[in-house]
Amino acid sequence: MKEFLRYKALDCVCPPDFPQCVCDKVQEVEILTRRVVRPSIQEVAANPRSRSARLRAAEKIVQYQGIV
Repeated sequence: MKEFLRYKALDCVCPPDFPQCVCDKVQEVEILTRRVVRPSIQEVAANPRSRSARLRAAEKIVQYQGIV
């Protein structure tokens, strides 16, 4: 999942040795959490099944197409 979100957050995937961007990729999401969010000790005590949970968050960016 983290590789998927990282790829969608990039605005260019061209190799670094290209002098100009030719991929025409646009950024689709903005990553909201730098690292995973894990459950607190109190939450694990209240709900033992939550101990393996990992949360990653991203916000979808809507590109304006010019269509009304």
